[in-house]
Amino acid sequence: MEFLFWTKVVFACVPFVLLFAGILGTKLKTYVVTLFVLFVTTALAIVGWQASWSLIGFSYLEGTIIAIIPILWVILMAVFTYEVGVRTQSMEKIQNFLEKISPEKAIQAILIAFGFGGFLESVAGFGTAVAIPTAMLVSIGFQPVKAIVISLVANSVPVAFGALGIPVIVLSRITDLPLSGLTPAIAWQLFPFSFLIPVVIAVLSSDGKKLPFHVWGEALLFGAVFTLIQTTVALFVGPELVAVLASLGVLITGVLLRWKEVKKELPSLAKPMAPYGFLLVLVLLTRLVPLPQIRSFPFVISWSSEGHSITIEWLTTPGTLLLIATLFGGIIQGVSGKKLWEAFLSSLVKLKSSMLTILSIVIMAKVMGNTPMVSDLSKALAVLSGPLFPFVSPLLGALGTFVTGSDTSSNILFGKLQRDTAKSLSLDPTWLAAANTSGATAGKMISPQSISVATSATGLQGSEGKILSRSLWFCLGYVGLLGGLVSVVAFL
Repeated sequence: MEFLFWTKVVFACVPFVLLFAGILGTKLKTYVVTLFVLFVTTALAIVGWQASWSLIGFSYLEGTIIAIIPILWVILMAVFTYEVGVRTQSMEKIQNFLEKISPEKAIQAILIAFGFGGFLESVAGFGTAVAIPTAMLVSIGFQPVKAIVISLVANSVPVAFGALGIPVIVLSRITDLPLSGLTPAIAWQLFPFSFLIPVVIAVLSSDGKKLPFHVWGEALLFGAVFTLIQTTVALFVGPELVAVLASLGVLITGVLLRWKEVKKELPSLAKPMAPYGFLLVLVLLTRLVPLPQIRSFPFVISWSSEGHSITIEWLTTPGTLLLIATLFGGIIQGVSGKKLWEAFLSSLVKLKSSMLTILSIVIMAKVMGNTPMVSDLSKALAVLSGPLFPFVSPLLGALGTFVTGSDTSSNILFGKLQRDTAKSLSLDPTWLAAANTSGATAGKMISPQSISVATSATGLQGSEGKILSRSLWFCLGYVGLLGGLVSVVAFL
């Protein structure tokens, strides 16, 4: 039995190895690699884990639905929002404003990728925080690959409390651990990273040139503001508004630093920022205000099969809210129906190859999650690591995000394992469960879904391997340092 278990563990590693090797080591298009890996994963599930055809069929159906709503839908709407902004010159006005806040490219990158991108992650998530900031960075003169890497690095810390804290809320539900314990634990684990990410962005933006002293100071200030707000809200309020307020704090700080220069420009931002203002209002209404009418049929559709259930909240999903917000914002700006249609078609063209990539990855994650493939692999990691499990714990979270593209999904895959392993080692289950969410923020940097979203926004399809090879080092450094922090505190 033990030999059979370890044989299965080896086979469970195959999809991950093929993904990395295919994307990094070949010139094949990413969607070709992911389709092939999906085929191999399906075969392994049937042969190695005796998965029934009905379970495989359900996994494909579930994966397809989840890929479309919310993931592809919100990505399409994020690019659509950007395209509408281009046609109404809203993006140009926002970019001009950010340029006036600071002439330094490093500061502009921090405000766009970390501040504005963090805000998008906090209210919508699912690709918006990569697609829109990447396109904005390119439009102000950043080389596309560098813009993508900056956006991926920036889209790390805010992910833990993204989409109004959904990853943490889901983790609490599936582990039966109190939200009041998990939320502060995650904030403390992310404390040094949220402080340093703006500095990393500044260095990435410098093109190897020496940064002026004041840029270092402002980067540290942005990190300090984000970290202080994130930690305070996590300790005393809860997970829902952590990333929202922390990201807004960065943007407000940027404005206050150049108040005399930009105060006259603020009224001109009202219309360009209207879609995002509407989005924030809609998200707050649908997440924090009890609205039972939109939480049931026909706005919520669900069914079950093979012991699993599928739920589609098509009205309140971020993609739909973003569409509504963009249409309202477009009306305020006087955009014509023709321009809206042109923007939609342009968005579809940009995403056509990425759709297959994302669809394949999500279905693969569902096949592995609905069969014991992931649980066998995670159990093996726990056995092999033993007392070193606290160091490995964040790596599991990162692995989950690499496969699924989602911090929430990573928590679903590995949350219970983290809790149970901590208990078996007589360690704090809340601290190690929290490490799954924190580690997942590192995996977001190398998620094929995120990279595919970024390349779609910049027309760089085919450069995924190059981007992954660059962002991988940041991910490994991040998760290694996090593992050390988690281990030290776990054994105190």
